[in-house]
Amino acid sequence: MKRKWFGTWGVLILLLLLLVQPVPGEEAGEIKPESEVKEEAAAKVEEEAKLPQIEVLAHKEKAATSTVVTKEDISIGPYMNLPGYLEEQSGVDMSRRSFLGVRSHQLSLRGFDESRYQVYLNGRTFKGAGVKGGFYVDWSTLTPQDLERLEIIRGGLSAEYGNTLGGVITINTQRGSKEPKIYLDSYWGSWDTQNYRLLHTGSKGPVEYVIGISYGNTEGYLRNNFVHDRVNFNTSLTYNTPFDLSLTGAVRYISQKNGWIVYNRPDSPYYNPDYPQSDSDGLYGPPVTYSGNPQNGFTFGDNSYSYTQRWEWDFEAKQKFWTGDATFRLFYFQATRNDFWYAMNNPSLLIGQRGSWDEDSWGWNFKIRQQPGKVRLGFGLEGNYFGYGGTDYSDLNAAYYATLPTASSGPRDAQKLHGGFVDAAMPFWKYFELYLGLRYDNYDAAPTVGATGNIVPTLRADALSPKSTLTIRPTDTTEGYLSVNFSTRFPTLPESYWFSAGYQPANRMGYLSPEFGMQYEAGILQQLPWSASLRLRTYYYDMNNYIRTVFGYRPSRVVYNIDLAKLRGVELEGLLPLPYNLTAFANYTWQQTSTSPDPLDADVRELVDLPDHKVNLGMRYRASNEAEAKVYLRIVSHTYQPQLTIKNQTITGISYLPLKGFATLNLEGRYPVMQYQGYKGFLYFGVDNLFSNHYEESYGYPMPTATVYGGIQLRY
Repeated sequence: MKRKWFGTWGVLILLLLLLVQPVPGEEAGEIKPESEVKEEAAAKVEEEAKLPQIEVLAHKEKAATSTVVTKEDISIGPYMNLPGYLEEQSGVDMSRRSFLGVRSHQLSLRGFDESRYQVYLNGRTFKGAGVKGGFYVDWSTLTPQDLERLEIIRGGLSAEYGNTLGGVITINTQRGSKEPKIYLDSYWGSWDTQNYRLLHTGSKGPVEYVIGISYGNTEGYLRNNFVHDRVNFNTSLTYNTPFDLSLTGAVRYISQKNGWIVYNRPDSPYYNPDYPQSDSDGLYGPPVTYSGNPQNGFTFGDNSYSYTQRWEWDFEAKQKFWTGDATFRLFYFQATRNDFWYAMNNPSLLIGQRGSWDEDSWGWNFKIRQQPGKVRLGFGLEGNYFGYGGTDYSDLNAAYYATLPTASSGPRDAQKLHGGFVDAAMPFWKYFELYLGLRYDNYDAAPTVGATGNIVPTLRADALSPKSTLTIRPTDTTEGYLSVNFSTRFPTLPESYWFSAGYQPANRMGYLSPEFGMQYEAGILQQLPWSASLRLRTYYYDMNNYIRTVFGYRPSRVVYNIDLAKLRGVELEGLLPLPYNLTAFANYTWQQTSTSPDPLDADVRELVDLPDHKVNLGMRYRASNEAEAKVYLRIVSHTYQPQLTIKNQTITGISYLPLKGFATLNLEGRYPVMQYQGYKGFLYFGVDNLFSNHYEESYGYPMPTATVYGGIQLRY
């Protein structure tokens, strides 16, 4: 093993040294005569004067498939989890059950859920173990309070991020500032929703600081779907030394009470017509087998909730040198939970409590970025160690359980992921730039005890993933790209655990393989007169050993590989500035999936819950006094959610639950009402789903009708 690691890192370092060589014609020591320099400068000015004026983005996009979202873009939307602010982006699918609260899968990138793409917070992974409910990304713990910048990179184009098929979402929070800044927001809206946020940044000598706090409450749209006492606190200190070295320490904390969605349909004698009809949702695991059902009330009911807490600690050291910098990060996060279950037939009767340590994970990374001349170079190493603690129960009322749940333990370092990358972007000739990257990942899942007491064995694997993108800029207003990439995704902790601890079919391979395959991309960005733009992207993914999980098999589920999954799609985006500070925007997404035959005879030949067509149309107004308004229409085509009927450990039938297509019209705006000694005040107002259209993103859970909200903002 040591020889293998040494050889791999040696290849990466050797490739980096080769890439550092200067591009021909860009030697560092080349000095041009002063007269030639002046002539070139004059010619450049004359050429630029002839070109149409092009809108310059505040943040340079890192990849051809990138979209950047800043805090100004989401400053006045409804109070909801972070994915809700991305619903109008192309290539993004939503599967929420509510605006707030917890949900294992809420956002997909090009058909891949959170288990198949990466989320990075301030340069390090935000993903967790994914056990006890499958929360690979707990979106409820990310608030817009301190968001500075978010970037969506679709597809596995970058060697910097490993273990991903769908791409990566990078999130950067507010850092300290030289000059003091204050952001104060208050919010009131439908469903008894309120939210208050305060963020302050500033400096004292060489130390820059940020401190933020927010508090929120909502009763929710569905029955018992409340979020109470949602408290978020974050702070960071950055010390800028005289040696171009900065040291940053940061702490984040969030706690909240999330109500369990209670079954609410007319076939139950406990049906409450004051709430929409919906299925139930026991938010977290491990699953509990109740003795009854919603018809006799021997299951959880109103007042049932989970109280969750999450802590995150981060350290960062950044050293500037030569033509770039080097950054080292060290982080640790943990999450705990207490569940309280009350009876459906007696909401004041506590029928059980559960305590769980859901996250105990840490990691580090080291990255170097340099730009000698026009060449951009990168190198990095990282290690991520995912773990969790035990589960215990108390106050169990035996009459409400078919089998009393028992305590369990959890391993630290249950899954280890080590990786490294080297990449370079090199211009050549006049119109071309070539990006080349190579990534190595090593995966190690520790042995655990299965549901029946059996030992789930160790699972180890590694992968090399080459990346390449050719960018062509034939004019100053046209940019095209062609990208060919190899991507790998390793099994998650629940997948590797239940592969051995779950049902063992005879016609399944005896081992669980990582997913891997080729990804092909092509696209063009055309800047048009009057700062208009049009962007087209197409992609085709050919993935092998796609991992499928089917629930319903005793003791919980079956996990297995299918040979092949194919994804193809088109994304079209347009932007058109208009007179009177108006801008029209639109995007369209078409996507299609297919899979090879299922070894368990589950005749589902496509990936689920993905609409074929999505359209977003809107108009934005932004004035010089910071008044702004936006109205946009979101259109999503119908789709189906397959449901398998399983008897005696055999699939006996398949039904397709329809999710009808829908359209929602949303509007929002704000207006400055006060300005005094550097302070500026705003009033804002909005309506989400203006015409109260009934729709679902997850079968059985209707999304809110018209949600009205408004509030006050203060900026300094």
